[in-house]
Amino acid sequence: MDGVVETRGTRRHLRVSGNGAVGRALEFAWAKARIALARRRHALAAWALSSLIIGGTLAFAAWYMARDERLGVVHFPISCGWQSQWDFTTATALLHLFQFADSERVFASIAEHEPGCAIAYWGIAMSRLKNPLYAAPTSEDLAVAARALATAAAAPVASPRERAYLAAAGELFAPPRASDRQPRMLAYARAMATLVRQYPQDREATIFYALALNLTASFSAATRDNRTKAAELLLLAFAEEPEHPGIDHYLTYCLGHALYQPKPFAKAPMSNPTQRIVLTALALLALCGAGAFVIRTADLGPYASSPGAIGGPFVLTAGNGAMVTDRSFRGRWLLVYFGYTNCPNVCPTTLAAIAAGLEKLGPLAAKVQPLFITIDPERDTPAAVDAFTKAFDPRIVGLTGNATEIAAVAKEYRVFFRRTPGGDPDNYAMEHTAYIFVMDPDGRYVTLFASAQTEAPDEIAARMCALLTRSHEGGETAAGSGAPHETCVAS
Repeated sequence: MDGVVETRGTRRHLRVSGNGAVGRALEFAWAKARIALARRRHALAAWALSSLIIGGTLAFAAWYMARDERLGVVHFPISCGWQSQWDFTTATALLHLFQFADSERVFASIAEHEPGCAIAYWGIAMSRLKNPLYAAPTSEDLAVAARALATAAAAPVASPRERAYLAAAGELFAPPRASDRQPRMLAYARAMATLVRQYPQDREATIFYALALNLTASFSAATRDNRTKAAELLLLAFAEEPEHPGIDHYLTYCLGHALYQPKPFAKAPMSNPTQRIVLTALALLALCGAGAFVIRTADLGPYASSPGAIGGPFVLTAGNGAMVTDRSFRGRWLLVYFGYTNCPNVCPTTLAAIAAGLEKLGPLAAKVQPLFITIDPERDTPAAVDAFTKAFDPRIVGLTGNATEIAAVAKEYRVFFRRTPGGDPDNYAMEHTAYIFVMDPDGRYVTLFASAQTEAPDEIAARMCALLTRSHEGGETAAGSGAPHETCVAS
């Protein structure tokens, strides 16, 4: 049948299949849609254009903000322009990756394009520090750093926090004399400690303070305490920033291996003229969608989170197949170590040291429970970890679980681990942090044994004896039983 609909006084004939009520309903709906489209065509066009601009802006931002994944994620907000902020983040990541020449080049480019950006000169100076554990800065390095900091002093753009970074670097790069390296390092560490107290949410300040502590450990009277404190700070920072480019190798190598230098990686190729033309066009489009771009880059603001404690609850499987939790070991001091049964040297050395430390503790060893938690659940079955730990001492309890359970407990203890492929898919290695965590009878973190200390049974026994003795004298026994204090055996 032919249907007829009135649209603003104009008679229009529409061919509608069907008849009766259904035909009229379809005819009416089609007419309403056409009227709505006609009335709102300008608004729809504006919406489509806005969507195109916003979509293009987001695409530009995603492309422009994309970086080599090896640069990781760094949170270091500065008060300079947004382009300087982006370059500064890249340069700081390169600094953590020991790519000192590249980081200095990017920091210098910030200073060239925005000379008033004071913190850029801090980056130039720190790039010249390089890895002082590996080789001391040359006289030329010190001179370049001192000139950069002198320029920064007159630069107008800097927040009080950035001035604190510059002041700390000023202690480090004071006018060089052959005999004053040690006091300058100690002064730098004190300045970074003050900066961390003033800006506790600044993760980068915490990381650089930890490195400063490790830097002074070789000539400080509190060598062990400094390295322990550095490890604790880095572990907490790693929990907050697991994608940070530097913390994993600082934890894995730098605190115990002064000669470690990460290998340089291939640089991404520079853009060609066609890419630069496309970039310019997209930049103009990005200006039209500035609001969306600001939202996209909002994560460059200050990092707001609070550090947590080391350790926490877990559910794992013991060697006999029984499920155990952290509460299964309440009332005893725990020595918690993360490793794997195929570990070639560090794990066996550490477990041997724990076993020897237990022997030196004598009767007090009854108050201590060592735990070996595997980071390789794919190969380490309950039977495998049980046999591995019992080969060193039957008192060491081996624990395993599925990949999710192991990842959860490693996160609680701020432990870094990563699988390193080998020639044979089944013959891989595991890179990991190698600390012994000391937990009190209530499951609270007390301290840790850093890399060098895990190989010293005498130190393990002496420090555990001191903790157990202090616990007893404070009115609580380590086992919570009211038993009298035993004497440590150091033989």
